[in-house]
Formats: sequence, structure tokens, C-alpha cells
Amino acid sequence: MIAAVTLLITGSGAAYAEGAHFVPEATDVNWDGSVATVTFREVDVALETEETTISVRVTADVYAVCDQGPSTVQIHRMGTSLQANDYPIGEDGVVEGTARVPLRVAGLQLPGYTCQVTWVSVVAYLEDFWTGATLVRRAGEVSI
Repeated sequence: MIAAVTLLITGSGAAYAEGAHFVPEATDVNWDGSVATVTFREVDVALETEETTISVRVTADVYAVCDQGPSTVQIHRMGTSLQANDYPIGEDGVVEGTARVPLRVAGLQLPGYTCQVTWVSVVAYLEDFWTGATLVRRAGEVSI
């Protein structure tokens, strides 16, 4: 956040650095049901500060089937969480980081029913506030 404040105060024109971009092949998204872990690499970052601010928004889309005797209920729930942090810019213009974003999806259990998750999709949206670089990365869809 220090980088953000510095740029706002100084009015630097370095924001939206041309050429800066996230590397899709170096981005990974995992979710354990309570925390999403997103690793990333941004390259060609040329700012007048030593760090940049990157936001990571993660959305989990979950389907479950719940049974109670002959009764079956299908549930679809989503959860989204957002986190923004400062990350150091290497001398080579590379920003590498790992964001751990708390994310829980509520409502996947019904009282008196036995519920099982059947399908999960997790997507991470990255944005560098100062370079303008963005990336959408899907962790993949998992049928369970």
C-alpha cells in the first residue's frame, strides 16, 4: 500500500506501465475449501517505486447434492473474496508473489440431509493497480 500512497502523493505518470503483463503459465490457483492460494508472476514492470499493488479476487462456484431418504436436493452456491497487497518489484522488472485469500462457501449443508460436493470451479482475477496488467485464471473444473 505504500507504493499506492507514494504514487498518489507524487502524481507519478508511471501508472499503467506499458508492456507489463502477468504470465499465464506462471499463475496457479488452488482452493482447499477455506483458503485460495494464488501464485503469480508479472513481468516488464517499470515503475518509479520498489513495489506495486496487486489485487487478487477469487470466486468459487460449488454444486452439491443432498439426500434424505427418497428426497434429493441440488445446491448451487458461490463465494467471492478479494485481497490487495503490495509486492516488491525485482531489479529485472519481475514481480513474483503468492496471495492467500480466505474464502469459504456457505450453505453447502442442510440439516437432516447428507450432502456431497459434486462439482467445483475456482477462478482468480488478478489486477496490478499501477501497471494496469490483468489476468483471469481458472483453476479448472472438478467433478467429484
